[in-house]
Amino acid sequence: MILQRVTPDGIKPAGDDFAPIVESLGRQRERIARVPVDRLLALLDDFAGRLLRDPRTAGLEGAMFLGAWLRRGNLQQMLELNLGGNLGAMDGFVPQGRNYLAAKPHGLVSMWMAGNVATLPMFSLIPALLAKNVCLVKLALPEANGMDRLLAVLAESVAKGISGAELLEAATVVWFDYRNRKLNEQMSLAADAKLIWGGAEAVRAISMLPRREHCVEIVFGPKYSIGVIGSKQLDSEDGLEAAVDGFVRDVAIFDQRACSAPQTIFVEHNRRRSLGEVGESFARRLARLPPKPDLDAYTTGRILQVRAEWAMDESKDVIASDDGANWTVCMDREPSLKEAVQSRTIFLSEVESWRQIVPLLGPKVQTVGLALGDLDESLAFAEAATEAGVARCVRPGIMNNYESPWDGKLLVGELVRWVTLKP
Repeated sequence: MILQRVTPDGIKPAGDDFAPIVESLGRQRERIARVPVDRLLALLDDFAGRLLRDPRTAGLEGAMFLGAWLRRGNLQQMLELNLGGNLGAMDGFVPQGRNYLAAKPHGLVSMWMAGNVATLPMFSLIPALLAKNVCLVKLALPEANGMDRLLAVLAESVAKGISGAELLEAATVVWFDYRNRKLNEQMSLAADAKLIWGGAEAVRAISMLPRREHCVEIVFGPKYSIGVIGSKQLDSEDGLEAAVDGFVRDVAIFDQRACSAPQTIFVEHNRRRSLGEVGESFARRLARLPPKPDLDAYTTGRILQVRAEWAMDESKDVIASDDGANWTVCMDREPSLKEAVQSRTIFLSEVESWRQIVPLLGPKVQTVGLALGDLDESLAFAEAATEAGVARCVRPGIMNNYESPWDGKLLVGELVRWVTLKP
């Protein structure tokens, strides 16, 4: 069997053709469109409460944040923002002046997921289901990577008038080899909307697939994230420690695999505190993290290569863990975006002012962790950075918090069609 279906009961063979799956999802379109959004929010709130209580998902990487994100208050706030306050428009026509307005689902949303974060599919699936679409989700990896456990807990969730098992009838999660042209084309041609997460090559390939004329495409492509520590932030020990603690949390979560994790952190020159002292502070904090459970040979090789290159360059410095490739802090004074190594590998680059960083910024940079120690400076940086193309400027410690907008997109707003009635 070419197709593998990920279900609450595990991975099951699903044939070699999407036609039966697409037909089954098509039968669910009218049913999910009639579910009041209030019931969907109540069901997902119950799902949120179960995530950290259930042993199947409690230890899953990212489960704690996913549980908080799924809470009714957060999702309702997200919908209000995405829909311009017209939450009722998801359940039918609402007055808009002398006329009426409604937010209707596109229909079938085909999703191609990246494989870097286990919980990522939920951050696409849930918005699409809230918008009352039916969903066809392709995972990047043949292993369920926890998605089967998430689906199992969702299937057991309940709210008045709807169960998680009923909601999941409107969604199918699959895996097949990304090189299978036939299945990729079937997914694309079945879609009323395409949602793509991935690297540049994957995005190009999926975007070039044939699609129907009305199909919309939403892309979350490859991104790079950075940090900035201002001189004023370094004036006090508390300021330094707060910034370091936040950035190390952002590094540790998902092991820097998320596009929102900091890779290069720029440090403004400070007369009282050297770059080496800042690096030592990062090293002490990184050393307190639990050891990484495993590390593949390729990543280990890249880390060791970078360590050697920086150690041999007199203009650079490196602090590394004694226990293998557990963490690495590289330091220089060349303002540039270093190639991401990930796996707790941080590049600290000293600059005279954050203004030296602005020419490096563009749409490729998604998130900036900002610790300037001054609100006026933060506002000035954010104006310059976002004009250059940056999507988010947030304090250290919350860089990986999935929020709306993301990459400049209000996702639920893009997963509905706005329709009008003028009687």
